[in-house]
Amino acid sequence: MPISIISLNGNTVEVVSLPLTPGLQSIDWSATTAVATVTSVFTGQVQVQRWPGADMWSGTCTLPPMTRAQAAPWRAALQQLQGMQNAFQIGDPLIPTPQGNPQGAPAVDSSTPVSAGSTSLPTLGWVPSQINLLLPGDIIQVGFRMHTVLDPVNSDANGKAVINVWPSLREVPGGAITTSNALGLFRLAKNTVTWSTDYTKLTHLSFSITEYR
Repeated sequence: MPISIISLNGNTVEVVSLPLTPGLQSIDWSATTAVATVTSVFTGQVQVQRWPGADMWSGTCTLPPMTRAQAAPWRAALQQLQGMQNAFQIGDPLIPTPQGNPQGAPAVDSSTPVSAGSTSLPTLGWVPSQINLLLPGDIIQVGFRMHTVLDPVNSDANGKAVINVWPSLREVPGGAITTSNALGLFRLAKNTVTWSTDYTKLTHLSFSITEYR
């Protein structure tokens, strides 16, 4: 399968292209936030500490039963990932477009300082003075990363808007913002890929993923 080379924080990452067909039958997402808690044995009060930047996506992808010809490209691509070494991009096939009404050509507002680990994304390029450009639960792509929109996004008179996102930004953001068919950057969650073939001669395959960090 085709491999592209990208750079993340000065590191070279090989990204394997996954087959387009057949598409996923299902994907089970997990959204993990790292929070430490300490409960007082005397008062029962709980102290909470959230660790910025430790939030992350993970999930399990399941393909429909496949013929030998359908399964072969998938098996090859997953083996080409070399276990947890290489990366791939994948999104949520059930959320291809936002529920909001994005208008304009949104991009990261580089004039506003923002760092990796932030959960606020300054943007520009929207049609001015619009409401509900994006709605809570919409998925956007920034760079190679996938983020959930947490609040309604409204533009000001200058076409700017701040988007509160989860998970936190992985790199210093820049460039255009993708509002449809958003993809994230992932790797296999373990070094072993398994599949089964039964008397029907159909292949059954699923694999666990975690965000590429």
